[in-house]
Amino acid sequence: MIERGRRQRMLKKDGVTIYHIAKEANVSPATVSRVLTGSANVREPAKSRVLELINKYNFKPNVMAQSLYLKQSKMIGIILPDIDHPFYSMIVKMLERQALDKGYTCLLCNSMQNFSIEQAYLDSLISRQVDGIVFLGGRINQTHPTEELRTGMIGALEHVPIVLVNGKMDGVDAHTIRTDEASGVRRLLDILDRQGHQTIGLLGGEIGVSSTDEKIDVFRETMKEKGLTFKEEWIHNSGYSIEAGEEDAMHLIHLDDRPTAVLCINDFVAIGAIKMFQKFGLKVPTDISVTGFDDTYLAEHFPPGVTSVNHNYQKLAKKTIETLIGLIAQEEQEKETVIPTYVTVRNSCEERQR
Repeated sequence: MIERGRRQRMLKKDGVTIYHIAKEANVSPATVSRVLTGSANVREPAKSRVLELINKYNFKPNVMAQSLYLKQSKMIGIILPDIDHPFYSMIVKMLERQALDKGYTCLLCNSMQNFSIEQAYLDSLISRQVDGIVFLGGRINQTHPTEELRTGMIGALEHVPIVLVNGKMDGVDAHTIRTDEASGVRRLLDILDRQGHQTIGLLGGEIGVSSTDEKIDVFRETMKEKGLTFKEEWIHNSGYSIEAGEEDAMHLIHLDDRPTAVLCINDFVAIGAIKMFQKFGLKVPTDISVTGFDDTYLAEHFPPGVTSVNHNYQKLAKKTIETLIGLIAQEEQEKETVIPTYVTVRNSCEERQR
C-alpha cells in the first residue's frame, strides 16, 4: 500500500492518476500503462475505454514515474564524434525519426572527436538509465583501439544494450550494423574503368581508422584485379575535411605523373580536391574525374555535382533502431547486419579515351 501510494503521487497529473483512469475504466493500472506505450496486447473494448478517459481528462503521465513503473525510460542515447559532419547529421536525423516512431526519445551526445568526452557521455547515459545506446564513430572506428577504450566499451555493455554503426571493436561482443563500404569502392572503380580511366588515385582519410584502412585495401586489391595502374604516391591521406582534400589535391598537382581520376574518402575531401584542381586550371571532369563517398547534400549541390556512394541511410537507421529495441526487449538479434550501398552518378566523372 505504501509503494502504491508513492507511485500514485508520482503519477499524479492535475488530480488524475493512472489509478484513477484504471478504476474508472475497470481495468488494471498495468493495462493503462500498456495503452499509453502503444502496446498491441490490450484488447477491445478495454482499450477504447482507456483511450476515451485519457482524452477526457487530457491525461499526461509523469514520464519518470512511468519509467519506474515499467522499468523502462523509453530513452535511447546516441553517441557520435562530430555533429557538424553531414554523414553523422544525416544518419542521426534518420535514427531519431525511427526511434520516435517506436515511442522512444533520443539523447544526443556529440563527443567532438575526444575519447575522454566520449567515455564521459557513455557513463552519463548509463547513469541516466537509458534503455539502449547507438554508437557512431569514435573508438569503434579505430583499427587498433587501446585497451582502455576497449575496456570502457565492455564495461558499458554489462549495463545496457549497445548497437555499433559502421564500426567494430575486436574483443568486444557488440551488435553491429554496417554499410558495405567495400562494395561501394568497387562500384566506383567499375564506373571509372568503364569510362576508360586506367590511372586512378585515392585521396583523404587517416591511416589507423578502420573505414579508411578498408577502403585503401579494397582499392589496391580491385585495381590489381582489373589490371589498372596506381602508384603509392597517388594515395595521399591528410584527413576528412575540405582542407584535407585541398592538401591532397595539391600533392597530386605537383607530381610529374598524375592519375586521370581520383576516389575521395568522403564528399568533404572531394569538394576540397575539386576546388584545388580548378584553382590550378584543371577542369573537373574534363582533365580529371573525381568521386566522393557518403552522398551527402554537399555532393548534390557542389558544382559540377559529385558522383558518390550512398549508405542507404534510411535502411541503416531502420535496422539499427529495430535491432536495439529488440535487444532492449531481450530478443535475440543478428550479431552483424550488412546494408548494401549504391552509387549516385553525377557530373564529376566522364568518359576518357583509352
